[in-house]
Formats: sequence, C-alpha cells, structure tokens
Amino acid sequence: MGSLFPGLPDEIGWECLLRVELNSHHNLKCVCKSWNAALKNPHFYEERKRLKISEQRICMLDDRRGIVVYDVEEKSYRRLPPIPAEITNFYHCHFAKQKLVIISDYEFSDRERCISNSVWLFDFTCSKWRRGTETPRPILGFASAADEQGGLIYVAGGHCIFAKDVRRCTSVYNVEEDKWDFLPDMNAYMSSYSAVFSEGKFYLYSGREIEPTFEVFDSYTRSWKSVENRFNSACFLSAFGRLYCLSDPEYEYNQPRELIEYEYSQDKFHIVGAHSMEWGEPLIFTVEVGHNIFVGSMDYDFVQTFLTFTPPSETGGAFKRIGIDRLSGLSSFVLHAATLDL
Repeated sequence: MGSLFPGLPDEIGWECLLRVELNSHHNLKCVCKSWNAALKNPHFYEERKRLKISEQRICMLDDRRGIVVYDVEEKSYRRLPPIPAEITNFYHCHFAKQKLVIISDYEFSDRERCISNSVWLFDFTCSKWRRGTETPRPILGFASAADEQGGLIYVAGGHCIFAKDVRRCTSVYNVEEDKWDFLPDMNAYMSSYSAVFSEGKFYLYSGREIEPTFEVFDSYTRSWKSVENRFNSACFLSAFGRLYCLSDPEYEYNQPRELIEYEYSQDKFHIVGAHSMEWGEPLIFTVEVGHNIFVGSMDYDFVQTFLTFTPPSETGGAFKRIGIDRLSGLSSFVLHAATLDL
C-alpha cells in the first residue's frame, strides 16, 4: 500500500496521523489506502489514549433510534449510520474497545414486539455495524455498566417470565470475543437500577420499589458484598477517578440534588455538595466528558433539558453549571448516552 508519507519513515508518519484531531479522521481515511489502513489499525486509538491525546465525545441515542456523536466544546455533531434492526426504546448503550455496544430489551419481528436481548456493535475503526451474541437469557429492565479498559459489559438483575430469581442473576459480555459468561448471583433482589463500573468493581444500586440496596461485585475475587447506603440515588457515574451519585428528591419540584461521593477505602458514602437542577423529574442519563458531567432530563411535558456541571472537588468551590440549548441534529428525545474516548 506504500508508505504513509513519501520521504518519511513510517514511524514518523504514524506519529503525525495520531495527532490529527478526531473530527478529521473520516477525511483521513479517504486520502489513500495507507492512511485508511492506519486508522483502522486496532492499536491506533489505544495509542492516542496512551499518549493522552484522545478526544471525548458524547454518543446520544434518541427514542427514534437516531444516533448522534456530539462535541460539547465545539457544539457540533455528526450522525452515525442507523442500527440495522428495529429495536424499542428500552436499550442500553456503552463504549468499549472502540465500539459502541447496544443491548436491547425488545426487538420487532414481522411488526410484532418480542423479548429479544439483541446486541449490536458499531466499530468506529471501520464505521460499520455488526450483530453480537444475544444475552444468555431474555430479561427486561436490567442494569448494565461497562469496563471500557477491559472491554467488558456487565449486566445484572431485571425480570423474566421464563426464569425464576432472575433479579439476582448477573452476566458479563466480552466485546472482543463476542462471548457471554455467567457471574455469581447477587445477595438480594434488585429493582429500579443504577449501575457503574469503576476501579475493577461493578456497583449496583436498587431503590424506590423495594428497600434501597447497594451491592458491589469485585471482578478480581468474583464475589458480591452489600454496602450501607441511606441515599436514594437517581444516577451513578465514575468521573475524575472517583465514584459519584446524584440523589433523587422523590419527584419533588426544584429540590436540591446532593452530589454524593463514595469513599472506596471505607465503603461509605458522604455528601460533597448540593445543587438545584431546576427540575424535579428523574434524570435520564449522566456521563463524564472532559472535566464536566453532562446531564440530561425530561419533564412531564416532554421538554428535555441538557446541562454540564463541574463538582466542587474539581473547582475548589461551588458547582459550576452551564445550561445547553436544545441540541440540533436530534430527531427526538435523548434517552441514552455514552462517553466516547477516541
């Protein structure tokens, strides 16, 4: 295919391509076969992360299955090809190993909705979708979180009309091997989930419908343990090397949401700040992007709000809050989001 840059060693050419901004990568692939092959190399984006020159974007999925990759700083977006299947709104999305992973509760077949935990993967290196192996059992209302570095998606709880005690069941999906494995059952039944993976552990919160429960799965010891948690949390997220959750004010309008940090060493939660989000309805998603947390919610009149804020631990003082206007390029309401690091 020839050298990357005529007259230059390929090592130097490789270093040059690594440093081109993410928004231009699609154009780079069109220049020549050598550049196209370089950007499709599985180590290309891993090397950008190692050099700390990778860029973060937010991948957002709306309720019409449209997918937008949004640049918060530039306030620009680009659309991904549509998912090659008709799935419902009940899906989870994660990013691992340069792939966007979609796990759906339902999929339509012959215009009829059926339980089908289908898995779809979009590979950013080649810009193509492929179908993955379905979950080991059909489940509804499950929780999930991604170990991006390990390329694993953890799935827990839910309910299923075909099996007993499924709310305690957990499994893990290996993105590169396209393989599912069962994990030990949780200690308690879970419902109304919020989940996150951080520091080698899968954290799972359950509340509202049953007694609030917080369990932690250690991926090294492959065991669960329960942790005391008096907070009713809407969303968990791993950000800035810490584990946070935002409290849920039980649908009370304009009540302050407490930002709660989990202390790894002591297995305890403590409040690190509070901020009024100016809405009382449940949060739809929270994701980390750069030095901020990107938040989306929808009120009872189906008006969606987006904002970014930086917690006190990052600013050294109070919350820094930035409201975001309605995002262009979205055909409907955003229901799911994931942070891309490419």
